Amino acid sequence: MTDGEIARRIGKLFDLRPAAIVKRFGLKNPIFEATASYGHFGNRPYTKALKVWENGREVEREIEFFGWEKLDAVDAIRREFGL
Repeated sequence: MTDGEIARRIGKLFDLRPAAIVKRFGLKNPIFEATASYGHFGNRPYTKALKVWENGREVEREIEFFGWEKLDAVDAIRREFGL
């Protein structure tokens, strides 16, 4: 399989535009203290209720931490590549 074919198949599965990556992993949320304290990789994803500013006011939201550690795309990748 060529690099181009691999890239085409990955592009079919994932939106790799910068804004889509930011949205998928919640990179505008206040997740970086935990990431800096405990490292970027090897952590289990979890959610936590935090207060965040939204539209000029403070609201409580469930924030996901370490979303990039999730294995939710494994089955789709296996199907796409026949693994």
